[in-house]
This record gives sequence, structure tokens and C-alpha cells, in this order.
Amino acid sequence: MGLRNFMSRRRTPAATTHTVTAPPSAAAEPKPLVNPADLEAAWAELRQTAGEANVTSFRACSRPGRYWGDDPDAVRAIAATIRRITNSTAQGPKSNPSQ
Repeated sequence: MGLRNFMSRRRTPAATTHTVTAPPSAAAEPKPLVNPADLEAAWAELRQTAGEANVTSFRACSRPGRYWGDDPDAVRAIAATIRRITNSTAQGPKSNPSQ
């Protein structure tokens, strides 16, 4: 059977009855509250870091079920990544000792 045939194969009714779903209690759990002051401080840190590094835009992917911009730890992680990249490029290319 070729890949094209495999991908276009229809599922049998028996195959669709074994799908895994999240338990109802997991979907009903409320999201933890975020401290608005902590979130604003994280965004201020990101704005400052981006400004110092002359970053005008970037893209970030969200985790399933939550937006990265609502998570102070995720916002700070992006700021740390920008700082790490800025520091490593300011130091110049690394020499490869094996060459």
C-alpha cells in the first residue's frame, strides 16, 4: 500500500470509538489567576530588553490552552532569550578548537 493510499484511507467505525479525550474535570478547572502587577513588570522588562537590542518584532508560539503573553514567566523567558542572543552576537563568532 502506497503512502497516498494510506493517507486517504477512511477509518472504520471501530477505529473511531477508541479516541482519547480529556476527562471532564480537567476541562472544568479554572485557570490560575495571574498577578497583574507581575505581568506588567514582565512586559516592561521585555519592552526594555527589546529596545536595548533594537528588536522591532518577533514571533512566539503559545502553549496549548494558554496565551504566552498572559504568562509572566513566558514573557520573561523571551526577554532572557533576546538578551542571550544579543550577548552572544556582541562577543563575535566563537572559534572552533577542533579546526
